[in-house]
Amino acid sequence: MALPLDIYDQIVVYFQSPDFRQIIFLARVISYSISVILIFSIIILVSRARAIWWMQESLDSFRKLKLPDKIKKDWQKINNRLEKDDEASLKLAVVEADQMLDEVLKRMGLEGKDMGERLEQMGSQQFKSYDGVLEAHRLRDLIIHQKDLMVTKEQAQIAVAEYEESLKELEVL
Repeated sequence: MALPLDIYDQIVVYFQSPDFRQIIFLARVISYSISVILIFSIIILVSRARAIWWMQESLDSFRKLKLPDKIKKDWQKINNRLEKDDEASLKLAVVEADQMLDEVLKRMGLEGKDMGERLEQMGSQQFKSYDGVLEAHRLRDLIIHQKDLMVTKEQAQIAVAEYEESLKELEVL
């Protein structure tokens, strides 16, 4: 039977051995790696949470101004323009929908010289309808810059639907 002092001596010898130092070194490397991953994850989560909080705060202050009621009325005018078959009404519907979304983005506090820059600040991760709105905005740019551009009813309806989706996502419509 081993004496308690022999067991103690064996434990001390093991703790002083190169094998134990290797295990401790490996444990340190693993714990440092896990710590770095966790810190990085926390930073990402906090930044996303702040972005979502900021969007929610902006939308809440927007709702307090009773602007969604005005936007709903204006949106009905845009839909009425879409129902007309003349090209001028279709173009105007796309341009007005673009202006409406741009106004919402401005009131949310997004900086930029034009809507394209404000959309970039939102990004596709915060704004699910980002890609569709970008396409609709490109059509709007073509309408503004090319006076002889022919716009079909289908193109206008798709563009306005993208704007409507984005306004719903922002909980304005």
